[in-house]
Amino acid sequence: HPEPTQPRVPLVIQSHPSSDLRGVTPKERRNNLANMQALYGTGLASLGQHFHVFFWLFCAVGCVVLPLWAVFRVRLVGKDEQLVVDGLTEQNIINGPKIVSLPLLIKSSKKRKVLSLGPIEYCVVKNILSGEKRVETGPKLVWLLPYDVIKKEANQEKRSAISLKANEYVRFVDNLSGIVRTVVGEKGCVVPGAHEEYVDFCGKKKAIDLQVFEYVKIQDKQTGRVRTEHGEKLVFLGPYEEYLGGKQTAIEVDDETAVLVRNKRSGQQHLVTEKKTVHTSCR
Repeated sequence: HPEPTQPRVPLVIQSHPSSDLRGVTPKERRNNLANMQALYGTGLASLGQHFHVFFWLFCAVGCVVLPLWAVFRVRLVGKDEQLVVDGLTEQNIINGPKIVSLPLLIKSSKKRKVLSLGPIEYCVVKNILSGEKRVETGPKLVWLLPYDVIKKEANQEKRSAISLKANEYVRFVDNLSGIVRTVVGEKGCVVPGAHEEYVDFCGKKKAIDLQVFEYVKIQDKQTGRVRTEHGEKLVFLGPYEEYLGGKQTAIEVDDETAVLVRNKRSGQQHLVTEKKTVHTSCR
């Protein structure tokens, strides 16, 4: 602290500019002014020193607090990422790219990669609140909504779609409605619906190719009706149809061969002697 150049004398303060100054000599007045300057100068110097201390203390606290706040409250979400924030009452999803400052009152938060589907891939997404399912087909990025989860098959989120050739087909049954759907090739990226599964154990099946002298019998399991398909052609089964045995060879009638045919419904028989190829019908 600066030392006063003159000894301090009692400070006389006038209550008002118009007060009577006749009792104060000029020398005393100068001493009072010097004492006031020394007093306020010492206070300002002390305040300046304390200001520097508080300033550097504030900077030190900021250097510690700001990194901690950035680590615990700021999230950098990439282009192929989502931030899942579980609040006190609901879940929120924030899609990247974005810099996110987390709210103060949350249960938890986590980042997850967005599932990327190729041209012949798909996945099944289920909402755990409503129970609804949907199918997402590639190529695309699958952006999940709040409370969405991807159903796994054989511990895999991605599933492979089916490509059908010209002589192939596939049948799906909807577990909610019971409706059977048939898809015939040529077609690529065939996927089941959200509630569908394969009717046939092996998935896609091949059509029966019939030659000109071949035929096959097919029964509709829904109506019980039986039909006969003759070659040459490709035969695809309908939604509720099944083969009655495999393909069979027709009988060729010539000069030395005749065929006796019996109708199963009426029991009548007739002899075929005309030259032709005879296919036994469903009757």
